[in-house]
Amino acid sequence: MARPQQLAWIGSGVLAFAALAAGSRWVWAQRAAFPPPAQGSGSSLWIHATPLDDRQQLLLVVDPQLRNAAVYHVDGPTGSLVLKSTRNITWDLMVGDFNAQEPKPAALRRMLEVGTETAPIGQNPP
Repeated sequence: MARPQQLAWIGSGVLAFAALAAGSRWVWAQRAAFPPPAQGSGSSLWIHATPLDDRQQLLLVVDPQLRNAAVYHVDGPTGSLVLKSTRNITWDLMVGDFNAQEPKPAALRRMLEVGTETAPIGQNPP
């Protein structure tokens, strides 16, 4: 099971890879094996990279259509790309409350439902 730190790394990985793809020298050291999808084909990836240290970056690639995520480590000096993990996140996204801290979403919803009947939000009921 993923810890909040791991989820944060995964989330930050998608944005960082996008930054790399937009112009980093590390990404351009590797050449694509296939041409990019044609404009308007509906195929797009969410990509994020974040530094792990002075030499490596964590790269997260998410395919929103297939709901798959892949995590890579990119070595800056050599340009090597190492696949660390892949996963279908369909079921993950259906979980409403996992590793959540108090107040959890259901408790917030109850507070808002009860609070709107007795007092405006942000004020204590009489």
